[in-house]
Amino acid sequence: MARIYDYNSFQDGNKGANANEFKFGTEIKYIDIDIHNKPEEYEDIIDAKVYVEYSTRFIFKKAGIDDIIFSVDSVELEFTVEDYPNDEPKEFDIDLIPGKTIDYSQLKSESEERIIPTYPDRIEINMNKSTEPRNFEVTVYFGSSYRY
Repeated sequence: MARIYDYNSFQDGNKGANANEFKFGTEIKYIDIDIHNKPEEYEDIIDAKVYVEYSTRFIFKKAGIDDIIFSVDSVELEFTVEDYPNDEPKEFDIDLIPGKTIDYSQLKSESEERIIPTYPDRIEINMNKSTEPRNFEVTVYFGSSYRY
């Protein structure tokens, strides 16, 4: 579930001339993380979590809200891999920042069937058999595909 960590900064979170853009951050746990095409070094992942920083922008018309646009600002991937034959597992922390560690085109946001609630529901990470973040393809899904 998404959390607003600082309500004052949420209220003041409007940047520049665009008063319709807000920034959030949320953590996604292992069950909602799909990591595939892993390299051999990461094959035995035993635990994972992701922290997603994202922005939402509202498009208004005279009749009301017309659309909500989501953009992912950064993804922090933390995971633990079983290290055979050693007793201690290895921990990894990978930052995926568009324009720095990953190309803008490789970090996508998709809206589910229902965009309310608006926080990220799940994430897919295609590692493309590489340990280098620049080769990853990441998709963050916002909203929900479930009926209530």
